[in-house]
Amino acid sequence: MTRILIAVAMVGMSGPIAEDPGPPPGVGHWVGPLRIGPAELSMVLHVEQGEDGALSATLDSPDQGSFGLEVASISVQGRTLRFEIPTLDARFEGTLSEDGTTLSGTFTQRGQGFPLTMTRTAEEDLPRPVDPPEVLLGIWEGPIELPLGQTLRVALRVEPDEGRPGMRTIAFDSLDQDVRGIPVTAVEVDGETVRFEVKSIGGTFEGTFDEERSSISGTWSQSIMTMPLTLEKVEELSTRVRPQQPEPPFPYGVEELTFENPEAGITLAGTLTIPEGDGPFPAAVMVSGSGPQDRDETLLGHKPFWVIADHLAREGVAVLRFDDRGVGGSGGDFESATSEDFATDALAAVRFLRGRPGVDGEAVGIIGHSEGGIVGPIAATRAPGEVDFLVLLAGTGVTGKEIVLRQADLIVRASGVPESASKAQVDALGRMIALVESGREGGDEEEELRETVAGALDALDPGQREALEETQGGLAEAASRAGDQLRSPWFRFFLSYDPAPTLGAVDCPVLAIFGGKDMQVDPEQNAPRVEAALEEAGDDRSSVEVLPGLNHLFQHAETGAPLEYGGIEETFAPEALARISGWIRGVTGRE
Repeated sequence: MTRILIAVAMVGMSGPIAEDPGPPPGVGHWVGPLRIGPAELSMVLHVEQGEDGALSATLDSPDQGSFGLEVASISVQGRTLRFEIPTLDARFEGTLSEDGTTLSGTFTQRGQGFPLTMTRTAEEDLPRPVDPPEVLLGIWEGPIELPLGQTLRVALRVEPDEGRPGMRTIAFDSLDQDVRGIPVTAVEVDGETVRFEVKSIGGTFEGTFDEERSSISGTWSQSIMTMPLTLEKVEELSTRVRPQQPEPPFPYGVEELTFENPEAGITLAGTLTIPEGDGPFPAAVMVSGSGPQDRDETLLGHKPFWVIADHLAREGVAVLRFDDRGVGGSGGDFESATSEDFATDALAAVRFLRGRPGVDGEAVGIIGHSEGGIVGPIAATRAPGEVDFLVLLAGTGVTGKEIVLRQADLIVRASGVPESASKAQVDALGRMIALVESGREGGDEEEELRETVAGALDALDPGQREALEETQGGLAEAASRAGDQLRSPWFRFFLSYDPAPTLGAVDCPVLAIFGGKDMQVDPEQNAPRVEAALEEAGDDRSSVEVLPGLNHLFQHAETGAPLEYGGIEETFAPEALARISGWIRGVTGRE
């Protein structure tokens, strides 16, 4: 930390010498817990004052393995301290206590606020990276045994630390979820017993070495679940094969490009794949599902949009896939947008394609997955005659509220939670949604949210309830987080939006396909409503089909639960690919 040196000239002075006022309030090291979702993350703020009097700061998140993140701006006015980190879309505002020992306020990231109280801490007491015992040096891998026979491969990696001679680093990987390098925040070896904690995901492990110390058998605990896990010492991490991942050379053209959405005032970035040979070719715009997605809709090592684009280009159909606004190379703000905003992006892509050389401007459509199946019809009805066909992959036919409640019921049951607890959780979700829909704000609403969460906890057995309360930070914080999520602009729109009237107004042919084992958009709930709406639209080329055995990502699946996605080698079922390309070629006159 920079020291402030004050020199006082004594020559010719007869008055008293001014005392060193010391550093301004806020300078020092501050440590406190930030609870986000199930995780409690330690935050460490280092505030310094330079020789010119200006403040600077860095932020550590030791539980995420992040140290020295530069704070772009920091200020202290009176007892109020503020700082911003634009690279994280984060800011903090808090108040220093009268004695200068605590700093209490709100840490806001991507529009969501979290309470954060930090305590002034001596440098020697700051959190340090974990140094694991030498006996754990190496790679330990194994499957968490999930309910209903599912598995999830994870690994513990203990490796020499190149930056600290004689020390070691330790990290946790969730291999089937394609998440690597999660910091391990505590580790202990006591005789034959091994314990470690991964605070950022609310997970803990306790197990016992075998005689050769080549495996550790025990249990992994996370949220309310405790599951068997045996870690075997291996030479290297195993890998999941993605056999459908396209590899060069490609028998079609590939162009990286940008295009404008003038309505939103943003530039979007994407990739155009266009068949070789004489055009013009029919073309499709890919629109992703919910959450910030890149142009390939990358998930768990799978790149379904790339697989679809590769297949269609080989079948004579050009494809433009693009990063969501605010993602990758695309401008704009994702967090403040709703499905209606995303529809303007999709329509901008369609208009861009209609003017491209080699593209048949009278045969440009949209392929939308999940939420993209909502966005596509909105775009088509906003610009009649401009969208020539729609392919809806697991698109919805009922309101978001109905989707969320059915989805929660199916997924919670598939996770092995007892039926009584499953019903209580779904009922609690329904009450929270109704409360937010009522539009009431303030203390009464928060109290009702707490009571609703308490009711869901009461349905669990004591051990599960205690574990959930520990990882969720108590009723007040759980209710606050639930309210923040439910009140977000995207979720408010999604909850109340009924896609059926829009589907009934489209003026182009539609292919709507569903996976028979989809737990996120249940085909039994949605396919009949989509079919009825398309009958009202009156285009006899439209079709609604349920493909048996496929999940929400259109993979062949055992149960359809989301936990299976990463463990399945297949990215997109060949029969679904064939149906999409065959139908597009048919409705665009290429058959």
